[in-house]
Amino acid sequence: MTDDRRGPRPHRPAGRPALDLWGTVTPAARPVVRELLVNGPGTRTDLARTLGLSGGSLTRLTKPLVEAGLVAERSVVHDPDNGRPTRPLDIAGDGHRFLGVKLTADHLYAVVTDLRATVLAERAEPLAGRTPEAVCAQARRLLDEMGPDGPPEAAGVSLGGHPRPAGGAGPDGTAEQLCDAPFLGWRDVPLARLFRRTTGLPTVVDNDVAALAHAQHWFGAARGHRDFALVTVGAGIGYALFLDGRMRPLSALDLNGFSHHVLDPGGPLCPDGHRGCLAAHLSTQSLLAAAAQGLRRRVTLREVTELAVAGDPICRSVAGSAAWALGAVAGTIANLTGVRTVIAAGEGVELVGAARAALADGIRQRRHRDHHTLEVSLGPDSFTEWARGAAVTAIRAFVVRDPA
Repeated sequence: MTDDRRGPRPHRPAGRPALDLWGTVTPAARPVVRELLVNGPGTRTDLARTLGLSGGSLTRLTKPLVEAGLVAERSVVHDPDNGRPTRPLDIAGDGHRFLGVKLTADHLYAVVTDLRATVLAERAEPLAGRTPEAVCAQARRLLDEMGPDGPPEAAGVSLGGHPRPAGGAGPDGTAEQLCDAPFLGWRDVPLARLFRRTTGLPTVVDNDVAALAHAQHWFGAARGHRDFALVTVGAGIGYALFLDGRMRPLSALDLNGFSHHVLDPGGPLCPDGHRGCLAAHLSTQSLLAAAAQGLRRRVTLREVTELAVAGDPICRSVAGSAAWALGAVAGTIANLTGVRTVIAAGEGVELVGAARAALADGIRQRRHRDHHTLEVSLGPDSFTEWARGAAVTAIRAFVVRDPA
């Protein structure tokens, strides 16, 4: 088969089910697919226990998956519960590849992953152009340069905006989307359609913080947690909340209000003029402005971090303020939602890590009693992880068909 946009497509490796076949999985069977994908092979006994199903129900759900080649039986092992020989089930077809693309105001970050979001290749470049067409063309070129082992079968794109349905569905069955990206000057851009046209790949677009949170939930620090929060610190402040295993919807207004939540009424001013808010303490612009004022010269965030680690008093003060703020907001989130796990990610995380005592102080000041029950995890801080999150968006959309 030939696709005019991508040239001849290599044959699908033997044993790898076609991407479209995943769309035939019934909604009742999708939790089985997700469990095997996220947690690896499992016996039927373990799967039934984990998913709260009877043995008969699990057999009815998995039999069509095995017959379709979507789930495979592995080598015989002995069931630890009853000692009987059994064949664990696993997702079939390790040859699946997915493209993930993260867009910022000035860079494009791309990765190719396997079905379990392991990064196989990555590239990063400054944006050659800021139009949607130029960005799609650059992503296509980077994909060709990465030369993955087998062509990706779907793509996910993440950016600092909130894609919304445009009505109708594309040829891959996903809802058409329109995207606003003020940092790129975009409004009502059908980015998924343009990306699909340029690369030939089924494509879905998601908010970057939401994509990263889902990646952490399935394949990162939050795996196994049904309740957790993600706070991202960088050019902007991001927030995602999972309760009972599902992400709670937050609007752009909700997120703006979160970033300007006041932690210290006597604190520094943020770029929007709010005193002592989260953005004033943690946004990259605020951190660099505070360091530059004290050092009397311009600095990069990496330089501020290195100076803080080396003991520079000005940069240590900047790091301490940021770390305290992160601890305070983590404690506040825990107080209001009941979560006991907060993950911090983004380019400001490394600086926060240089002042862990201040982070602990912020937690204690907001959680007066059981502050030791709150786990605040630092990382990831690389844009590769954000691009990986975009790839997980594609995995969720085209394999598990996960609506959460």
